[in-house]
Formats: sequence, C-alpha cells, structure tokens
Amino acid sequence: MKKISLALLIFIGCARLAWADVTPMDQKQLQHALKASPPCCVIDGRSEANRKKRPLDEALIYRPGLQINPSAAIVVLGDDDAGARQVAADLDTRYPGKRILVVSGGIDTWEAVQVALSREAASGAPPGAFSFVIPKNTCESGSPLQKLRSK
Repeated sequence: MKKISLALLIFIGCARLAWADVTPMDQKQLQHALKASPPCCVIDGRSEANRKKRPLDEALIYRPGLQINPSAAIVVLGDDDAGARQVAADLDTRYPGKRILVVSGGIDTWEAVQVALSREAASGAPPGAFSFVIPKNTCESGSPLQKLRSK
C-alpha cells in the first residue's frame, strides 16, 4: 500500500509540473512574447527597498494571497531569479494553467525590454497600418495613367 501511495504522489507531482506554464525568459524572449501579446499584469515581487529605488508604477506589488483576474499572461519579476520563480510558483498554484512569464535578470531586463519595445513602436508603423510606395513618375503633370470612377 505504501508503494502505491508513493507512486501516486510521484505521479501527481510530475503531472503538476507538466501542466505548469511557468516560463523563465531572458530579454529577447520576453521582448518577443510581449510584442506578440501584452500581459494582463506585472507582479513586482521585489523587496520594499528595491521597489523604492526603482519603482514600477504599472506593476502590482506581490503579497501572499494576492488576488488577480489573469486574462492573459502574468509577468513576474523579483530581486533575483530565485525570488521571481518563488512568486511565480505561488501564483501557479492559485491560477493553474495560466501562463506565467518569469523575468530572468530582474528589473534590468524588464527596463531593457520596455526600452526596446518603445523604440520598435516609435520606429515602425502603428499596429494595423500598412505601408505603400508611390510608383515612379506618378506625380508628373500631363495625362493621367488611370482615371478613377465612382458608382
């Protein structure tokens, strides 16, 4: 009976790890993920002293029992990678199946990603827009190449 119970506990533990969607991400991975789809929230698991030194206005401060309504991926950052993973593990137990992105490198990585995304947005066309090129010699005077007719 003890062997069956132990085997069952091991199976349940492995199954839980298989369902978990906690993903550590470096700068490039996080930048790509956030560009593809914005997160529902950013959870700041740093110490109070570090939050005061470099505040994140848009982030929710982590505390045990924090209640959120995750409609998209959750981004978690901490003082170090281990701290961020610990916060992510807690959120994963309360919100199983939700995608949790752990910022590897902490606040430095997060700020670098924000700068890169801002630069991309400033240099590119707005989302949903398209670009076109005016063909050569279409701005010259004379007879038009095409005439548009409306019905």
